[in-house]
Amino acid sequence: MELAHTKLATLYYHELWWLSLSIFEKCEKIFRDATLPESGYILEVNPKLHSTIASLLSDAANIKKLVATSDVKANGENGVRFKLRKERAKELSEFISSLNIKELLNHKVRNTLEHFDEYLDEANYDLSKKPFQGRMAVYNMIISHWEAMNPRVYPIRLYVSSEKKFYNMKWSVDIGLIHSEAKSIVDKLVLEIFPGQEPGGLMLQV
Repeated sequence: MELAHTKLATLYYHELWWLSLSIFEKCEKIFRDATLPESGYILEVNPKLHSTIASLLSDAANIKKLVATSDVKANGENGVRFKLRKERAKELSEFISSLNIKELLNHKVRNTLEHFDEYLDEANYDLSKKPFQGRMAVYNMIISHWEAMNPRVYPIRLYVSSEKKFYNMKWSVDIGLIHSEAKSIVDKLVLEIFPGQEPGGLMLQV
């Protein structure tokens, strides 16, 4: 059984399209909600914006699962299903290979959200060993620039508008770059796979 001859093969590209467009639109929302001031600095508590960031990073994780998969058979997976899974990931990976997608596939920051309690335990331990420094830890916040507070804050789910970057403790991800990478996938899909179509649902005969 070849992937191209399977009944739902086209849905993998539709899923890649839907996820990439979702990421692009969520990035746009973040940029609208976290604008830069004409002068001075902004500090704002905004848990809703961080929910949007978590959601787009979850979408990115699902794209990574489409284009990269384990070389080990899953429990209950026969040889044909294993071959189809590997073929699907290879085909989609090759489709986006010319786009040089990197930040969207970066899993480290997603791990800090999915296992937030463990990373927070580590940060709490490391910071508590050090003498008091008068430094602020900020949680679920937006700042326009790092210079908004001195000394530099310790980020626990922090978005820095001037950089378009999300920081979670010692790790960061470039939302601006994810935005451009997601758009490049959408553009390639619309140009090469779905010209004249709109993303959404469809019906297939099976």
